[in-house]
Amino acid sequence: MNYKMRLNLNSFFYLFLFALCGSPILVDAQTANEQVPPYPSEVFFGTNMGYFPGWTDEDLATISKGDPAKGVEGIGTETLRPALFGHFLEQWGYDARIAAFKYYQSIGIKDIVCFIGEPSKEQRETKVYCPDVGPSNHYKDLYEPIWDNGENGTPVNENNDFALYVYKTVSLYKDYVKIWEIWNEPDLADRDFKGHSMAPPGTSGSWWDNNPDPCEYKMRAPVFHYIRTLRIAYEVIKRVQPDALVATGGVGYPSFVDAMCRNTDNPDEGKVTADYPLGGGAYFDVLSFHCYPHIDGSLKKWNMSKFRHDLFRHTDKAAQGVVDAKYRFDKVLKSYGYNGQKYPEKHWILTEVNIPRIPLNNQLGSDEAQRNFIIKSVVLSKRENIRQYHIYNLAEASPHDMQVNLTEFNAMGVYQSLLDIPKYEMKLTEGGLAYKTTAQLLGGMYFDFDKTANLGLDNSMDGGVFSDELGRSVIVVWAKTSIDNSEEANGTFKRKGEWMTQDLVLANWDYAKTKELSPIQTDEIKLTGAPVFIFMPDAKNVMSPSKAIDIIQGVGDSKVTVNYNIKQDGFADIDLINSSGKRIRTILDQEEVRMGTYNVQFSKKGIKPGVYFVRMIIGQKMSSEKIVIQ
Repeated sequence: MNYKMRLNLNSFFYLFLFALCGSPILVDAQTANEQVPPYPSEVFFGTNMGYFPGWTDEDLATISKGDPAKGVEGIGTETLRPALFGHFLEQWGYDARIAAFKYYQSIGIKDIVCFIGEPSKEQRETKVYCPDVGPSNHYKDLYEPIWDNGENGTPVNENNDFALYVYKTVSLYKDYVKIWEIWNEPDLADRDFKGHSMAPPGTSGSWWDNNPDPCEYKMRAPVFHYIRTLRIAYEVIKRVQPDALVATGGVGYPSFVDAMCRNTDNPDEGKVTADYPLGGGAYFDVLSFHCYPHIDGSLKKWNMSKFRHDLFRHTDKAAQGVVDAKYRFDKVLKSYGYNGQKYPEKHWILTEVNIPRIPLNNQLGSDEAQRNFIIKSVVLSKRENIRQYHIYNLAEASPHDMQVNLTEFNAMGVYQSLLDIPKYEMKLTEGGLAYKTTAQLLGGMYFDFDKTANLGLDNSMDGGVFSDELGRSVIVVWAKTSIDNSEEANGTFKRKGEWMTQDLVLANWDYAKTKELSPIQTDEIKLTGAPVFIFMPDAKNVMSPSKAIDIIQGVGDSKVTVNYNIKQDGFADIDLINSSGKRIRTILDQEEVRMGTYNVQFSKKGIKPGVYFVRMIIGQKMSSEKIVIQ
């Protein structure tokens, strides 16, 4: 069924949405030149889900976040980066992923980043801008008006395929998505054989001085068309979901962002006119970028005297590469006034990042390097106010690909291959275990600049202090690496100030598996290139020796007593769920609670004998305990 047939069948539904939302035509749309909505959330740890035959998106979310009802711990990520492609929704129906997104929400996933784009065959533009490659990858009719007078049951113009797709998608998924990412990697230079995307200003063909050639990059169309998709998406999303944030697709080249900002969406060479008054920077709140330091030039520098590159294949240089990438993009944005003075500053998210755990093509890569890089780049990303960090990828490639088609991207994943293994019997890579440890110990915490300054770290060390609203703090610190192809480093961390009088413990990168905490009995701690976590024993809920939930039921009792331990003020949900995650009984429903130990009872009447779980959710924290009802 094509999209116009489905539109006619569903016109009543969208007319109902239209009536609820009101006509967006009557409201003057602001742009990101006037306002960028605040984003105060500390949700940070995410992952790219990937595609693995035999595994549903719900399965992948389960092994990412974890779901006690299924007996799966996961890696404790707080958010996800799924996709809602146009071609998929057109084929299977726009509500095809609602159940999956509801499931994400039910297990505590928040602030989802969802990337959109990729038209169906019927929606795709047929014009050819690059005869040797093929037609444009954009939607057709981009330059039809965005809005109409409400004909056909929607406030958008149904002749503008992209506007209609965005409207229908956001109307259905707005309760589950916080950040809408417009197209994945729109600047992917897949045929840029002359290196124009990376060439410096003043170089022939450089994207800094010339608009990208449609033949050189993924979109196969003028850059003004991508700006047009940003504008359409921005206008539609802000009218349907005013508190949402609109992001660029994960970009890789500052020269492309410069082309976006210096051009309007005018198909006539991006010129400023009354109909096309603003550059592309007006139509996004968040700059989403990708960073792979081992292949983007971060780890080498041309030495003219030696006529070769000097190499810096170690993880401190790689982690700094993430920071440097942000600085390069930020320099572009500031040059166009996005500095908090002329125009609002943008938010930042890092939606693909990693290095391989295998050395390939003379690049940085090993298990040790990957786990060190992940922890260090998390710390530096939080320090640089990057609001989300999405590891690439959830799992590695198939064993076959790892043997005969091995690329750096196949050797990235928090899990080893998910193919040809029983469901939920996956194995973490060492990098995945390091990410899990970091998410457990730093989840929900912010980078504390004041406490970090008081650590007194010298030039041989790096790291920082993370704190939460309850005043708990965790130090992450390491000795800085500096030798090519080596993770060896040494340093000494000396306790100062408030840390002198506290009883502290130390956890290593594999804490999420070992649960080992080493008491610190001296004022000096020897460091290596591997980061360590230092804190008071009760600094995080995961370290508390007391159970979150304890269940009491005597033989023949008609009621079950649930003792629960609250470690932070908030609103608590306690439910009885079955092994499939279905709620059987609500015990507490958004009950306001304060720190302390409490109990509550529920009746077993009407509950069939079997195995269940008592699940408690407070904020982003979830705990569960198994119960057998007879």
